[in-house]
Amino acid sequence: MIDIVLLHLKAGAGGNGRVSFRREKYVQKGGPDGGVGGHGGSIIVRADSSQTTLRSYAGVHEVLGKSGEPGGKKQCSGAAGEDIVLTVPVGTVLWLMSENQAAKRRRLSHGLEELAYSREVRREQFALEREGVALPPKTPDEAELPPTYSVKSLATMQPSNGEYKKLIALTKHGQEVVVCQGGFGGRGNLAFKSSRETTPLKAEFGTAGEERYIIFELQLLADMGLVGFPNAGKSTLLSVLSQARPKIGAYPFTTLEPELGIVANADNSKQFVLADIPGLISGASEGKGLGLAFLRHVRNTTGLLYVLSVPEEMLAGDPTPKECLANLQEQFKALQGELKAYDELLLEKRWAVCLTKKDLYSDEIRKALESAKFDGEKPMLVSAATHDNLEVLRKRCFQILQ
Repeated sequence: MIDIVLLHLKAGAGGNGRVSFRREKYVQKGGPDGGVGGHGGSIIVRADSSQTTLRSYAGVHEVLGKSGEPGGKKQCSGAAGEDIVLTVPVGTVLWLMSENQAAKRRRLSHGLEELAYSREVRREQFALEREGVALPPKTPDEAELPPTYSVKSLATMQPSNGEYKKLIALTKHGQEVVVCQGGFGGRGNLAFKSSRETTPLKAEFGTAGEERYIIFELQLLADMGLVGFPNAGKSTLLSVLSQARPKIGAYPFTTLEPELGIVANADNSKQFVLADIPGLISGASEGKGLGLAFLRHVRNTTGLLYVLSVPEEMLAGDPTPKECLANLQEQFKALQGELKAYDELLLEKRWAVCLTKKDLYSDEIRKALESAKFDGEKPMLVSAATHDNLEVLRKRCFQILQ
């Protein structure tokens, strides 16, 4: 699953103004009639609920907007550059990595600063010796030069750790934002006509469009997230609680991509979204295994369900109930440690503990686990194979989400 990409976005520049004069038969002293250049095309990002990943941007490194056309004769304005719309899944967060400083902007979505009006932007005039000659070179503006940035591996990139500025989270279908506003067209020589200067040979260059390096990060929008080590039974649990059909196998990292399922109560009057996300390993908060891919999505859940199970290889050695409980307590503490290392706020979410594979435990072990507590929380013993206690688990999840 492609859930994070880095794109170089550059809006189109505005078209240059035109220096021209009206020349028609029987019309004396027609005067200046140079038109305004067209505005550059903006780059817009729009949320689309029909998309589930950022796969469409795999291999895409930059998106360049269309520049506006120069102004024409007879007061004709240049054509505006066409806007580019980038669609992303609902739940995508935009992080600003770096940008040029072309102007202060006002966005077409609340939560961001406002798009600049034409008069607020720095403009540069040019003068010609006579109509029709080539335009002089534009003086470089440091604020309009491409930004510098340091590229990190997207696999280890954590935009939410405060290193980058969060622009906006697109959480509704159809929600959109102008991330790069196009430049403004320059005024033609008609705009500079006055009583003192009736035949101006000057006009304006079009202004540069915004240029930004943006991280697109998809964060799944789920109500409950399953937290557990590989082979804890998370995928099997999701498959029996919902209609989801995740890949299930007796080997680590069977789940390589997040899976979502809809869990409903007995009469289908209520439901919630349950997420099975790749299992954690020790050091996940440092990028080991699939940890960052997992932890990135856990942040958006309302509640967490810790899924624990006694390893089958341990059960084969005929362990005592005390040894089984110690192993489960160790798993629980390790999971909480990884969550805390990534983001301490994750531990503030409401949670519950689920002990899976109940059908594999002896009566003695079951009794010991049923009376145990994990940080003061009594666990629920369930069996996905026999569907034992699944209704108790479902009701507990609904309580957490109230």
